Amino acid sequence: MGLNSLPVAFGPEVAKWITVATIDVTQIAVAAYLAVGRHETTYAAVLTALILPQIFFQYKYFIPDPIENDVKYQARAQPFLVFGLLTTGLAIGQSNAL
Repeated sequence: MGLNSLPVAFGPEVAKWITVATIDVTQIAVAAYLAVGRHETTYAAVLTALILPQIFFQYKYFIPDPIENDVKYQARAQPFLVFGLLTTGLAIGQSNAL
């Protein structure tokens, strides 16, 4: 029974790109869904604005050295992810209320 995390399964170099791609592609897809599918363009714009700092911190901290800078990256990027989740929830609730 071993730990089969992304870094163990793919190595840290590949794992960092899988992680970044998963986070970014999912959030961009949700922003597109809000804009096109739900016609909540304001919420989509806010979500996009919350995605951009995450991408910045990924390239500043996580991509260069994910092992050394993991905590720095999480401390800076995590609040934007959480507010993005909140924004998405508010957008879905708003469009369901109408």
